[in-house]
Amino acid sequence: MLILFLLLIAVPLGIQGFVTYRDFSSTLEQKTMDYAVRIIHQINQSLEQNLEENMQNLSLLPLYNEDVRALLEKYDDPGNRLAVPSIEERGRMYRHIVATNFYKTEIRGIQVIANNGFIFTSMDPYIVKPFIDYNQETWWPQVKEADGKWVAIAQHKPNYLLESTSERYVSLAKLIRDPSSTQVIGMIKLDYRLEVFEQIMSGYQVAEIGRVVVVNRNNELYYEQNADNTDFPTYRVLEQLPNENTNRRMDIDGKPYLILSEDSRLLQLKVVSMIPLELLLQKSVELRNYTIGIGLVCLFAAGLLALFFSYRFSQPLILLKNKMRLMQHGKLNQSLIVSSNDEIGHLIQGFNRMTEEINNLIQEVYVLGLKEREAEIAALLSRINPHFIYNTLESINMMAIRHKAYDVSDMVSALGSLLRYSVDKHDRMVMLGDELESIRSYVKIQQIRYGDRLSVIIDAETELLGLAIPKLLLQPLVENAIYHGLDSLEHGGTIWIMAAQFDNKLLLTVSDNGKGLTDSDIERLRKSLKPPKESLFEQGVLSGRGLALRNINLRMILMYGEEHTLDIDGTPDCGASFTLTIPI
Repeated sequence: MLILFLLLIAVPLGIQGFVTYRDFSSTLEQKTMDYAVRIIHQINQSLEQNLEENMQNLSLLPLYNEDVRALLEKYDDPGNRLAVPSIEERGRMYRHIVATNFYKTEIRGIQVIANNGFIFTSMDPYIVKPFIDYNQETWWPQVKEADGKWVAIAQHKPNYLLESTSERYVSLAKLIRDPSSTQVIGMIKLDYRLEVFEQIMSGYQVAEIGRVVVVNRNNELYYEQNADNTDFPTYRVLEQLPNENTNRRMDIDGKPYLILSEDSRLLQLKVVSMIPLELLLQKSVELRNYTIGIGLVCLFAAGLLALFFSYRFSQPLILLKNKMRLMQHGKLNQSLIVSSNDEIGHLIQGFNRMTEEINNLIQEVYVLGLKEREAEIAALLSRINPHFIYNTLESINMMAIRHKAYDVSDMVSALGSLLRYSVDKHDRMVMLGDELESIRSYVKIQQIRYGDRLSVIIDAETELLGLAIPKLLLQPLVENAIYHGLDSLEHGGTIWIMAAQFDNKLLLTVSDNGKGLTDSDIERLRKSLKPPKESLFEQGVLSGRGLALRNINLRMILMYGEEHTLDIDGTPDCGASFTLTIPI
């Protein structure tokens, strides 16, 4: 039944589509060919009108302007063959030339050339040679042979131009004769940019005109439009065309083309269009494809609708199942977009509310835990009698001095300073100068152990020492640099502690030249800094360095929120760098 049903749909549609396509293709092909012929005729007329207008205006320049003739006759005299016109004479000729030039963008320049070879030009004189060498100009024989008639010159690069570009021009040129004596007194040459053709053809699409070529009867190239395929055998096609107008089909490289050719009554030019038939018949091909598409849509509509509704109901449930599996693995920050208001949409809304409440509870519990830990630390610190510790350390210091154990004395003094800084001040915030002084005490203790293997350089601008920073912020980073960066190195190393201000940010950097960090180490440390609601249930135990960095980062989150950054960088065997950026 299903096959019979499909045949009842497919057979009538197939017959109707075949008949429609055949009739439509035949009619469309004829109309398109007629339209293409009219377009080529319009292009030819536009080209003739443009060139003829300029030719007529420039022909009148020496005919009715006595000053132009006088200048040309002056430098036609054999005694003035090598003479250079004065600036005043060149200015006069320039004004006469530009009076005929309508400042059309397609005209590159107009040259009036005297018989002694001097070039009067409408262009910048610095890019035009003062004299022309006829022997170097390939077009000169054509102009001379025309004997006063206008000649169209194919694409060329004039040797009298000093331009560094590779731009090529097409030109019109003719000899200038004195109206009374008919003697040749010079030559006029009009150089066109290829833009003159592009403007004419810019209003037509490739499907309308195809590949357009403008040539003369010797098939010399003046312009080629839509020449994207450089391997196209243009000249081979031109050689097979007759001199008169033609409209024929031709196979080119195995593909059918419509070849249209129309001769211009002006300058013996010829406009040739080579249009692929597949472009001409594109509409009929579209109709065929459209008909086939309708048939396929009808045949498969039921199946597509079934697949659509099945996917619409099952996909949200599949996404919900995947999100729940992620939550089972501890990744609780999950949500789904509610795209409907049915039962499935209500289920997704409930899932989103559940995950949001779980994450909020986890965040609250975590923050409360941190606050409890800080309260416990504060309570423990309050129970310590600092005076007893200081007096005991001072007794040990005096005993070490009496026994001339000065290293022990220095270590005890540094330890006393470090304890006084850590225990006596219960404020969270301290001056940067106090924090660096505490670091010096800590380093002094470590240098007694490591000796010359440990070198520490502190670089902080004086005006930054009064800025407030969290207490004991840098000491864990220095400790990490010693134990994880330099401890295993026989020759030891150097630790740099730097503080700098950038806009309204304070940058604190602790770096070393120790064993460094691999890419995996850096990635592991960065993962350890993730917010607690994302990493609370992640498996694995952090190393000492990772734990210290995580505690510092959590303190910064509580104090500064998202306004702080902790950047980690390093290279194996070249050291590591940790940079804290906090707002001022």
